[in-house]
Amino acid sequence: MILAIDTSSGTSAAVFDGATRLSFINFDDRFGHAENIGLAIQGALTEAGIVPADLTLVAIGRGPAPYTGLRVGVAAGIAMSTALEIPACGVITLNAVAKKHPIGKVLVVADAKRKELFIAGFEDGAQVVPPSVATHQELENYSDFVTVSGECDAGLIGEYAVWALSQKIDLTDTSALYLRSPDVTPSVGKRVTG
Repeated sequence: MILAIDTSSGTSAAVFDGATRLSFINFDDRFGHAENIGLAIQGALTEAGIVPADLTLVAIGRGPAPYTGLRVGVAAGIAMSTALEIPACGVITLNAVAKKHPIGKVLVVADAKRKELFIAGFEDGAQVVPPSVATHQELENYSDFVTVSGECDAGLIGEYAVWALSQKIDLTDTSALYLRSPDVTPSVGKRVTG
């Protein structure tokens, strides 16, 4: 049994038995990742009628996505994997979305905030533009691509993981894919001394 987790936009979890999806829980709240990740995981396990000990793999959405939300999902997935002593695999969300569009030239585009976009380009399923950050104006450089939404969820993460592992694609990297610095940084205010 596979538990798939994604927090690249909302917060979602899904359980798969092979290629069959048994459950899917999604919270659309883009700011409540920490509050919702446990509820999503527990809900997906309950809906599938299993307990954590039944899991054999955790599939984690690696992003790219804004820092805080992505970090919550990656940390939760690694924690589940470690606690249950089962393997984890990492899925780049743009790749999972592209898998649904295997023919032609496709540019997967996701909101990166700050008036920027996360993009990756694919031609007949093969990646030809690596994950990167672009402005709306820079999309003109990809006018020969069909643009598709990069919105991802745990259902797509799980489907991609099942397919990729069956193709012997290496998914061992579970680190978050950050393509730029965090939106929030430590303040550089006055130094207080006593």
